[in-house]
Amino acid sequence: MESNLTFYLPSSNDKYLAPILKELELDPANNKTLEQWAQTVFTTERTLARRCQQKLGMSFRMWRQRLRFLYSISLLEQDKSIQDIAFSVGYSSVSAFITMFKNIAGVTPDLYRANTGFKKS
Repeated sequence: MESNLTFYLPSSNDKYLAPILKELELDPANNKTLEQWAQTVFTTERTLARRCQQKLGMSFRMWRQRLRFLYSISLLEQDKSIQDIAFSVGYSSVSAFITMFKNIAGVTPDLYRANTGFKKS
């Protein structure tokens, strides 16, 4: 099963990253690219990418994926369908969501739910 690191979501007070991370935490389905975020906070994509590595210890893509994974776990606990969860966290297909989830957790969302005692009615 996953390590405790999987459940760790780093944060930052960095002037460029903080508003982006906050907005994504409020809306994990937001699919703005790093380039679009850079324009929003008046910097370059390269600067943002570098700051993600320095301040978060991971790429922007990895951070967003982990945010979506953690948010999806809370939705699994709420007994939401896998399709609803996939769309709620910004995936346009259920299979892409399941692939991401399995890459992080080592099991599918349904199996994770079964193994953790969350029941789907």
